[in-house]
Amino acid sequence: MQAGSLSAPAGLAGPAAAKLVRLSRAMEWVTTIGIVLIVGLVGAAFVVPSWARNLLLARLGEIGGHLPLDAGNQAVAAIIIAVPVVVMLWGLLNVRALFGEFARGRVFTAAAASHLKRFGIAVLAQGALGPLTATALALALSLGNPAGKRLLVLTFSSNDYVSVIVGGVLIAVAAVMREATRIADENASFV
Repeated sequence: MQAGSLSAPAGLAGPAAAKLVRLSRAMEWVTTIGIVLIVGLVGAAFVVPSWARNLLLARLGEIGGHLPLDAGNQAVAAIIIAVPVVVMLWGLLNVRALFGEFARGRVFTAAAASHLKRFGIAVLAQGALGPLTATALALALSLGNPAGKRLLVLTFSSNDYVSVIVGGVLIAVAAVMREATRIADENASFV
């Protein structure tokens, strides 16, 4: 069976291929819904002040409840939060494309490996962006405070650490997948 076949993913046959196709189609929808919800809810969080406050509380803990959140600060917070959100959306678009490849039976392809690598980069970046975002939020929102009341927040959670590890694993798996694809293509050219 060819790698571009629509009936079964390359390297898989029978029930395993059918399961992967069904799962991939479902995950394409789940990812699409997630992208729409993230855009809508994060956008709404900076239109509804109480939601913006809740977002700060989730990001900064109790300190987020004490930071001033006027319209100007709300705009600054939106710009800062936009960076990890854009990276997350880029990653989700790539994983959605990866599921699309799988659903069409293209499992071991350079395109699938590229989408997986980009998703891995986005996951890894989230681990670094978490602490940087919290620090930037606290600094930017407390700049208007009097001397001695400005905040420097340094955070690093186990979620940040796990994002770095999982992102690294995904990047490594993508590299292995790309190499497997290269070897399979090379072997196919000898036949």
